[in-house]
Amino acid sequence: MTAVCAVCDTVFPFEVAEAKAKRRKVKPPAKLTQRDGETLQLEFWTNFRLDRSEAFLFSMIGGVMMLITSLLMGARGGSGIVPVVFLLIASALFYWAALMVFNKTHIEMDEDVIRVTRQPLPSPIRQGCDVSLAGVAAIKCEETAISSKEAYDTPRYRVWAETAGGSRRTIVNDVIEEYAVYIAQRLGERLHMDAELDVSSLEDGGDRPEDEADMQESVRTSQSHV
Repeated sequence: MTAVCAVCDTVFPFEVAEAKAKRRKVKPPAKLTQRDGETLQLEFWTNFRLDRSEAFLFSMIGGVMMLITSLLMGARGGSGIVPVVFLLIASALFYWAALMVFNKTHIEMDEDVIRVTRQPLPSPIRQGCDVSLAGVAAIKCEETAISSKEAYDTPRYRVWAETAGGSRRTIVNDVIEEYAVYIAQRLGERLHMDAELDVSSLEDGGDRPEDEADMQESVRTSQSHV
């Protein structure tokens, strides 16, 4: 691309950065809800293609097998404790499947931190996490290594916060491309918006002492003339 100087008519060639050339706005996924106020809140399902989820299928099949075993042992007059053990295992597997079906991922972002939780059912294993925004320069996403290696028919992506030094802080993992791209875009917009507000506040704060000093000097000058 080229640009022409309006004064001397000199032509200056330049290239648009590849990242900017590829940058595009994407619409929010249909099943993602968001609220933007003092904090940015994103909420979405992550139970993509449960029929292809090994963890979900294992939980359901294992739970059914444990339940049937428990009922058969109880019907045959087995030891009282053994059927109960199998029933507890079945309950745990069914609960794990319920976590995948009913829970949503909640992301809440303010100027200091990104909080990620899974709600409404409490999970004893997958707890929420806080991602500090200190030193973060950008929010990015890419396909996960296992998804790329195994050539998933529905690729899975990871979204992370990247610091100026290049370190990565994972925000969400195992989401499909449509969600990953939008989440990275929306969090990135909020990150830069908060940064611009901080800079603006500093600039406004920095001007006030000078303005006050000028005002005081004007008052002293006026008084001396009087």
